[in-house]
Amino acid sequence: MKFSWVLIFFALCIASNAKAEQGCPPGQIPATANGSITSCGPIPTGYYEQQSSDAPRPSGKWIKTWGAIAMGSVDSIFSYGVTTGKISKAEAEKDALNRCASHGEKDCRIGLAYKNQCAAIAEPKVNGKPFSTGRSNFVGAGTTVEASNVALDRCKADNGATPGVECKIIYEACSEPIFKSY
Repeated sequence: MKFSWVLIFFALCIASNAKAEQGCPPGQIPATANGSITSCGPIPTGYYEQQSSDAPRPSGKWIKTWGAIAMGSVDSIFSYGVTTGKISKAEAEKDALNRCASHGEKDCRIGLAYKNQCAAIAEPKVNGKPFSTGRSNFVGAGTTVEASNVALDRCKADNGATPGVECKIIYEACSEPIFKSY
């Protein structure tokens, strides 16, 4: 019994060191001055909402690029000149024509110029070899899959009357934008 009174007395001594929170009533927040709470005030509108920060500043810009496909022939054998990632349409077309002519072709011409897109070439073949009197198709679209599907469909429609013609995708690429830092 003596032990329990000692325990109760000890608990009361410790409890006397506990301090009250001295908080504010519901709907109010402490107002502080010099690091100590001086009074309570109403919670301002939007206090618990996330504070918006300034809009992020861009660190650069995306520059859309051009691609082009040129086609020419030597002795009924077709060759292509292709390019991507050029800043202007004129630059893309010039590069594609130069690449086409590098094989000795004299009649190179632009088949497709495209900006910030993907492109595909579908070529008709007979027995696995290019069909020299067939019609190749150049298509630009949002993705290589989309461009390839449309090019194949057009190639089949344009060359389907010839027996044994099979259209194949021989080229697909995208002209990706370039990021330029400020």
